[in-house]
Amino acid sequence: MKKQTLLVVLLFASLFNLNAQTDSEKQPSVERNIFGVQTGLFGAWIYNETKITNQLALRSELGMDLALFGGTFYPKTGIIFYPTVTAEPRFYYNLNRRNKLGKKTVYNSANYFSLKTTYGSDAFAISNYDVVINNHIRVVPKYGLRRSFGKNFEMEFSAGIGYAYDFDLKLSDAILDLGFRIGYRF
Repeated sequence: MKKQTLLVVLLFASLFNLNAQTDSEKQPSVERNIFGVQTGLFGAWIYNETKITNQLALRSELGMDLALFGGTFYPKTGIIFYPTVTAEPRFYYNLNRRNKLGKKTVYNSANYFSLKTTYGSDAFAISNYDVVINNHIRVVPKYGLRRSFGKNFEMEFSAGIGYAYDFDLKLSDAILDLGFRIGYRF
């Protein structure tokens, strides 16, 4: 009888200990699916972020980028809005550290590294002058941070240096990509 009682006590103790370890070792993870809109200095975008692994998410977005033109090549200074499609895998590297420090990680509030690939087109560009934007692709490795505030709002800052290729002119060039966006999650 003493052996059975001891066995039951040990079994309950091990189950309780197992549950305690599972709760304390719970790893923070990126959100399964986030959908929202963002605006910044150079455009407006609709986006979706989908979880791939605990620290990796795929961001896809449709948007209208803003370009400014002027100088010696143009007789006037103006603006043009043109459609873009972006695919951007993001690696949120500091989720565990933020969680240990007691900081929010909800809605992917963390720092990240990404590879932003954007296709821009003149399909339905809007401009204040008769100018066109050439079909082009941009590939930019970026560093960024994302923070949530309020109930459904977010802010992002990112920076990177990458590569742009113009399909019409068959030219390539290095580019600087800086971004500051404020958005709303649905």
